[in-house]
Amino acid sequence: MVIAASALLAACGTEASGGGAPATNASTSPVTTGGATTTPIGGGEAPPGVTAEVVSVLDGDSMRVLVSGREDELRLLGINAPEPAECFADEARSLLAVAAGEPIVIVGDGRDQFGRIVGYAYRGATNLNQWMLAQGGAIAMSTDHELFSDFIAAEQDAVLRGVGLWAPGVCTVAGGSAVFIFEVEFDAPGRDDENPNAEFVVLGNDGEAVDLTGWILRDESSSHRYEFPDDTTIGSGAFLIIRSGCGADTIEELYWCEPGSVWNNTGDTAILVDESGAFVSRFRYHGD
Repeated sequence: MVIAASALLAACGTEASGGGAPATNASTSPVTTGGATTTPIGGGEAPPGVTAEVVSVLDGDSMRVLVSGREDELRLLGINAPEPAECFADEARSLLAVAAGEPIVIVGDGRDQFGRIVGYAYRGATNLNQWMLAQGGAIAMSTDHELFSDFIAAEQDAVLRGVGLWAPGVCTVAGGSAVFIFEVEFDAPGRDDENPNAEFVVLGNDGEAVDLTGWILRDESSSHRYEFPDDTTIGSGAFLIIRSGCGADTIEELYWCEPGSVWNNTGDTAILVDESGAFVSRFRYHGD
């Protein structure tokens, strides 16, 4: 059984600060709770791009499209919808299905590592990428693109309105949770792959002890998922570190043992998910 103690050790260059809370060198900020203003999603005309027809919707962020008589796959830029079997995956696909069989304009012709087109999809004047965020059907990715600020604002507005996967009790813990993401140290000194254990997440607990068996710590992509070992418990008033590299788990530190870096230096979102698949806490940071 792994139990996080109330006092966090000053290990691997991490020092404890006031109140027992660990201090890091990261310049991070949690998701805000203030108001958000989004740029209108529709209105006017779509920008210049390639005309296509949506053949089918695969999930909440990708679709098969017909471009110049050839079928291809389009991955919507700047968003990530829930994966199959994750909370709100079917609903997200149903939201995007509004475009099935419809003409769209694709803006952007880059391709990802899977050979998919990556770009914005406009249905009329509506940017479907941003629309999915506004409906609470996806998470905004911390990738550099022209509408990044608008996408972040659209996601935050959906959170504040409590729609889609952000609706109370849908993919979030009803009434909140005592366990929260306290900090993300995303930029290890030197090259990330040379010192992966200097990259870590700190969880805190301001309530009673909580069993973390079956819980997941993930990033905003579909690539990184850490499942807490069976019988892991974070004690009342405790902090628990999850380091990206390998090592022997202790009562105060766990090791992800990823082959490379988990947290992007340019920005990312840490998300804590409980055993039911509900979001417990999320922490978005803007990096270098």
